[in-house]
Order: sequence, then structure tokens, then C-alpha cells
Amino acid sequence: MAAIYDLITDSEAETKKFAAKLANLITSPALILLKGELGTGKTLITKAAAAELGYQDDVTSPTFNLIQEYQAETEIIHMDLYRLEQSDQLLDIGFEDYLDREAVIFIEWPDLALALIPADFIFIEITKIAAQKRKIVVRGEGEQSKLIIERLNKEC
Repeated sequence: MAAIYDLITDSEAETKKFAAKLANLITSPALILLKGELGTGKTLITKAAAAELGYQDDVTSPTFNLIQEYQAETEIIHMDLYRLEQSDQLLDIGFEDYLDREAVIFIEWPDLALALIPADFIFIEITKIAAQKRKIVVRGEGEQSKLIIERLNKEC
């Protein structure tokens, strides 16, 4: 059974604060899947988490090039699978090779890749309630990710 943490944020600043708290609990390797409609804050969460992990340059959505890699105190890989239409395209971009790396990996629009995802991951679903207000549900699957969510519940 998954561990779950949920919250409502009223601003981008609160959403960034959540992402920073989550990043402080993550150790590499880690896999974070982000699901939500366009403009709900998937990249915002990735950007704030990357900053907390030590990456200070600009983080943008890799919608067109699909994958961005950032070097901080730990390697950060940011994927956006929105433009992929078939799962065999994942093989073309070397998706499984990325999963084998000692990195913190953020995947936006992960649905197409779910069959290839290892058993331990964090799944974040973001729903827009109002202009800046978001409902964020975080689910931990697998031993390491469940522990992270349990710690998130205790600390927040």
C-alpha cells in the first residue's frame, strides 16, 4: 500500500516551499513522476526542487528536447514526455538507460512510461483549483519513497 501526503497551496511560493521540503528528503537515486494539466506547476516543482538540490541556473520545461540534464550536488534529470505518442519512442530516447543512473529524475507527463517505471517512485498529482491555488497529492510507492512520504507527513 502506498504512503500518501496531500496539501493545498495558495500561491507559487507555497508550491515552491513544498517542493523544497520534498527535495530535502530525497536521496539519489530517486524517481519523481509529475502529473497535471498544462500550467499546473509540474515544472515549477521541478525547478524549486532542483534549486534545493543545489542547481542554481535556469530550469525550463524540456518539452521540445524531451530531456534536460543538470549537474548539482547530485545529478538531476528532467524529462517531459508530453510530445511522445507511443511507448516505443521511449526506447529511441534511451529512457531505460536514464533510469539506471544515480540521479534524481523528474518526469512530467509520465503515463506513457508507467510500464517501464521501477517499483520505487514518488507520484505527484497536481490539480488547479484557482488561479494560484493547487491541490497536490503525493504518493510514495516502494520502500524508499514510502519512507520519504512518511517523513513529509511528520514534518509538515
